[in-house]
Amino acid sequence: MTLAEGIIRFAYDLQAPRGAVIPKAQYQELAAWRTLLRRLQLLGQHPDRYQGLSYGNLSARDPDLTDEFIISASQTSAEPEFDESHLVRITNCNLERFWIDAEGEMPPSSEAMTHAMIYQADSRINWVFHCHSPELWQATQSLALPCTAETVAYGSTDMVWAVADLFERHHSRPLLFTTLGHEDGVFSCGSSARDAGGLLVTYLAKAMAVAE
Repeated sequence: MTLAEGIIRFAYDLQAPRGAVIPKAQYQELAAWRTLLRRLQLLGQHPDRYQGLSYGNLSARDPDLTDEFIISASQTSAEPEFDESHLVRITNCNLERFWIDAEGEMPPSSEAMTHAMIYQADSRINWVFHCHSPELWQATQSLALPCTAETVAYGSTDMVWAVADLFERHHSRPLLFTTLGHEDGVFSCGSSARDAGGLLVTYLAKAMAVAE
């Protein structure tokens, strides 16, 4: 099942930021990983991929307000320059109502609900990288990667509960999984940005080796 990128499928309320969206040190770390993942084409935009829309998003749990997290805004992965206006703070998420309360200048990523489920599923997870990698996605079976089913569409209620089930069945952390119903979709998550990003890059190398 292949759907266009960037379509927000949940209801949300977006308020103006009360202050800084993200702590400075966390912002710098997120910005560095965003630059690296764009260079690897795991985030970004390409006219021949996904109807030309931008793809991928990053998030981080607030280190002080652990029930809140920061995520890249919808359709900002293509932007070469990066600043706080490209980030949204998720202050409340109701998975049953499929509703999000947020603070920022732009709508939250269309995958915000999936990120929210990951944070709720495991308090040890502090960073989530959602990228698009044809190599990793196509190597799901050969690398025995955890995955959600082909029938599960991105950003949907089905995806949220499929991720919850996946976390109950796979206990290793950090964790990387693919979304077979979302073309080239890959999630990597861990307690630190280094855990999430390092696992992602390691498995990308393994996938490229398998493909050769």
